[in-house]
This record gives sequence, C-alpha cells and structure tokens, in this order.
Amino acid sequence: MSILKYTEEEFKHRRLLGKRIVELRHQHGLTQEELADKVRIAPRSLSEIENGKCCPNAIIVYRIALALGITLFEFYDFKEEDLVLTE
Repeated sequence: MSILKYTEEEFKHRRLLGKRIVELRHQHGLTQEELADKVRIAPRSLSEIENGKCCPNAIIVYRIALALGITLFEFYDFKEEDLVLTE
C-alpha cells in the first residue's frame, strides 16, 4: 500500500475547503453534529475535514453540498481574498 504525498498547494486547498465548509455550515445554522448526521459521517470526521487534517472524497463532498442545498459549483465558489491567501 502506497502513501499519497501531498504538495504544499494541496495542503492549502484542504485548509481552504475546510474553511468553506465551516462558513457554509454556519450560514445554514448547523452544528458539526447536525451536518455530520446529514452527511452520514462521524462528527470527528467532519471536524478533521473542516480543520484541513483530511480531505473528503468526492462522495462526501457531494453529500455535504446536498445536505446544505447547494450545487458543487457553489461549494467551490471560494472568495477571491481566500484564494490570494492560499498562494
């Protein structure tokens, strides 16, 4: 079994993605536990995703977008200032 090695840019993207999930979750008035329940993952897993410690797979990203009632495009619609901070 090989271990996937991430680039610094990929680490930055994970942190940005986690920040976006927190932002959207707060906009929808959900706790981590509530969103995790809707997505069918453990609250600890959602916490790790939000903190950039792990990267969600495509199915989890889809479930999060679905639970928040947004499109995948909206999910990845990062703010310009956030993109600048990650470079």
